[in-house]
Amino acid sequence: MAFDDLHLDRPAAPRQHQARSSTSRWVILGAGTVIAGALLALWWLGHAQPPPVPLAPTTATEVARPPTRPKREPLELPPLVDSDAMLRDLFAALSKSPLLAHVVAQRGIVRAATLTVVQIGDGKTPAIPLAALRPTDRVSIDGGAVGRVDSGSYARWTGAVRALTSISPGEAARVYVNLKPLFDQAYRELGYPDGDFDDAIVRAIRMLNATPDPPADPVLLKRPAYYEHEDAALRNLAPVQKQLLLTGTEHRHQILLWLRQFALALELKIDRTSN
Repeated sequence: MAFDDLHLDRPAAPRQHQARSSTSRWVILGAGTVIAGALLALWWLGHAQPPPVPLAPTTATEVARPPTRPKREPLELPPLVDSDAMLRDLFAALSKSPLLAHVVAQRGIVRAATLTVVQIGDGKTPAIPLAALRPTDRVSIDGGAVGRVDSGSYARWTGAVRALTSISPGEAARVYVNLKPLFDQAYRELGYPDGDFDDAIVRAIRMLNATPDPPADPVLLKRPAYYEHEDAALRNLAPVQKQLLLTGTEHRHQILLWLRQFALALELKIDRTSN
């Protein structure tokens, strides 16, 4: 069974990183990690809300505007292997969503988030790192062997979408900028030795933005253990794009709007014409 009910390629389980076997090297730094996490969380809570992210310029007179990307604070981050406690504190400050708290309860939060972004950029469904977001109910269709997606099925994703949109894109951008060295390290571990994790974020958002917007609920064909799209064009989409379609039009637009605002706060060029 894939992440949802479509017949999607399940990504191979992430390999165990050698870095986890080197935990003993950080025994002395363990206490410092907890302190650093607490200080960073307190720093976050003590800051005022960031100003709204400005819209992209629409006229020549608006082209000159100050940078929107937050600047990194002079903070000392813990080692990647010991960063979970700090991440949980920061996410708790960003959102009170119980579902999000469940997601960050897993071990290796930065590595899981990095893998998720990379897999989305590759068009894959991040079934393993986002297992906590998988709905308990299956998708249903209006019909027997063939039919349109039952509109009630989209409610399965309401909790996950609310968890995402409960976080301010501007606040998320500020946290990411401060944690970026950890994400860059995790990104390098996945086989991008000179990679900048900003690039992975851009690829992932572009992949989701390229998902077509069907005029009506998709028609699915029921197979013995899964569903697939009747429309060949939709059937040939990347797995993560087919998955995005099953969240429903309203949820899909909310997700893409949040991602666009997040990219704008980071000054990332997600429109392909902006290269």
